[in-house]
Amino acid sequence: MLFKDVIGQTEIKQHLLDIAHSGTIPHAQLFLSQHGAGGLALALAFTQYIICENKQAEDSCGTCPACVKAQKLVHPDIHFTYPIIAKKQSPHPSLSTDYIQEWRKEIIKNAYINELEWLQSIDAENKQGNITSDEARNIIKGLNLTAFEANYKIHIIWMAEALAKEGNILLKLLEEPPANTVLILIAENQEEILPTILSRCQILKINRIDDDAIATALLSKGVPQSNTQHIAYLADGNFNEAIKLIDSETGANTRLLTQWLDYSINLKTGELLKWTEENAKLGRENLKSFLEYTTHIFRESLMLMHIPNYVPRLANEENNLALRINKFMNHEKLAKLLELINKKHYEIERNVSSKMVLMDMSLHLYKIIRGK
Repeated sequence: MLFKDVIGQTEIKQHLLDIAHSGTIPHAQLFLSQHGAGGLALALAFTQYIICENKQAEDSCGTCPACVKAQKLVHPDIHFTYPIIAKKQSPHPSLSTDYIQEWRKEIIKNAYINELEWLQSIDAENKQGNITSDEARNIIKGLNLTAFEANYKIHIIWMAEALAKEGNILLKLLEEPPANTVLILIAENQEEILPTILSRCQILKINRIDDDAIATALLSKGVPQSNTQHIAYLADGNFNEAIKLIDSETGANTRLLTQWLDYSINLKTGELLKWTEENAKLGRENLKSFLEYTTHIFRESLMLMHIPNYVPRLANEENNLALRINKFMNHEKLAKLLELINKKHYEIERNVSSKMVLMDMSLHLYKIIRGK
C-alpha cells in the first residue's frame, strides 16, 4: 500500500516517513488505532516504504519488484499475524499462515476491515478469534531467520489484543531482537495489551480520520459530492463504516433495535420470544456488534435530549428512532439502559447463553421503561 492510498492521517504519515529517513527504525512499535482509523493501512504503507528499492521523498515508488510483492502481500520478508480459529480436523496447531490466502483477499479488498468482518470471512461463526502460543513462537522463529530479499524482516500483528497473556512469550524478542527486525503491533484497546508489552514498544496513537479526508476519499470512489459530507459525518472518523454507508445509511442493527424496543416496551410476549429465539442464533460477535450499536443510539439520544440544536451522528431512520426513544425516556432511564447494555455485552463476551442474555435484557428494559 502507498502512503497516498491511506485516508487522511497526514501527520502520522509524515512521522513514519521521518522514522524511515532517520535510518533508525524502532524494532517494536504499537500502532494504537481507533476503529477504522487506518492502523493496518498505515502499517502496510510504512513496511512497503521500508523495503522499497526506489524510495521517493514522500512515498514508495509502487513499481519496483519489492513494492509489487508488498502490495500483493506476498513479500517474503513481510509477515502477518491476526486472530484466527482452529482449522477443523487439522493435524497440527493452526497458525495465521493457514489463512494467508483469505487474509490477502480480504486486506487487498479493504485494509480498514474490522475484526468481526475478518472472522466472518473465515467462517468463524460465533467463535472468538485468538492468537495462540504456537503463533507467538512462530513469530519468534520467523524473525530469527535471515531476510530473503530486503534489509529488514518485518512482522505485523493485527488486533494484538488477541494475544492476551500469550504476549509474554514475545518479551525476550522485544528485549533482545535480532538485527534488522521490525515488529509492528496494531491494537484498538490499550487496556487489553499486557503492561510488559506496552513498556517495550514505542506507542503511536492514531486518532479518528478527519471528516473532510473521508469525504474526499468517498468522492474518489464515485460517491456524489452531495452525499460525501453526510456519510463522513455519520462515519465519525471510521472509514470502514463510511464504506458500508455508501450503500445504505441504515442496516440490520437498526431494524433489530426497533423491533426489540417495540416488543419489550409493549410487552408483546409472543413476538419477543420469537425475536429472542431468532437473534440468539446470530453468534457472539454479531450480538456484541448489536449491543455496541444500541449503546451508540442511546448515547446520541441523550445528546439530543440535553444539547440544544445538536446534530446527531445518525442516519435519517436512526435519527427518527432516537427522537421516538426520547418521547418515552428521560435521562435517568437512558442512563440505566446504558448500564444494562454494558452489563449484557460483558456477559456475551463471557459466553453466557445468548438466549438468556437477550430475554433478561428485554425484561429489564420493560421494568426500566415502566419505572419498576
